[in-house]
Amino acid sequence: MLRLSRLRNINDIEAIVNNPGPVLGQRAWKARGAACLLERHVYLGEHYSFHTNVLQITSEFSGQSSWRVLLISEFWEGKLGETIHSTKWLKLMEGKSTDLLRWIKENRDL
Repeated sequence: MLRLSRLRNINDIEAIVNNPGPVLGQRAWKARGAACLLERHVYLGEHYSFHTNVLQITSEFSGQSSWRVLLISEFWEGKLGETIHSTKWLKLMEGKSTDLLRWIKENRDL
């Protein structure tokens, strides 16, 4: 079985929940049977800054196929705005990875 945290899965999840996505400034929305909640955290320092987006996605299915995942995006910049590092990763907080992978597969091509 493929790893859940592969970049392709992360990109697929982002594409699914952003079509239709939130309107500008909206922090909570629903997409393809999942509730989405976005939190943004920012630190601005003298020599660097970072921005962290935490997207919590919770299935709205009841029973064994329910799941909750966090998708974290980190963006680090130097004091002149140059990119130091950026990464995306996810953590399955509740449920089974097979249920989340099934949801991705069912919604990937929509």
